[in-house]
Amino acid sequence: MAPKAPKIAKQPHFISPVTKYSRSKMYHKRRLWAIKDKKGGIFPRHDPKPAIENPPQKPPKFYTADDVKKLLVNKCKHKPTKLRTSITPGTVLIVLAGRFKRKRVVFLKQLSSGLLPV
Repeated sequence: MAPKAPKIAKQPHFISPVTKYSRSKMYHKRRLWAIKDKKGGIFPRHDPKPAIENPPQKPPKFYTADDVKKLLVNKCKHKPTKLRTSITPGTVLIVLAGRFKRKRVVFLKQLSSGLLPV
């Protein structure tokens, strides 16, 4: 097994266009002459990739507001709410939520919608 060639450091840049080594020095440092010798005196060239005729179109990020929304079918049947048997008109109840929570109220009756006027 042949020993590995030492790694060659890249050319350091002093200031943006100014380099430490000349073009001919980098030619030898990068061993481009060896690559050229293998290919019969010319550098290997890669064929350009064929251009895709019709690139896939991305879907738009935003859709227009002209779309008409489909109504969802509601299969739920409304059932009247059941009231506890212990709650009768005149019973004192305690409100558990909202602005008047922890307040005592008197129950009057149950409406057909299920609400309880107090």
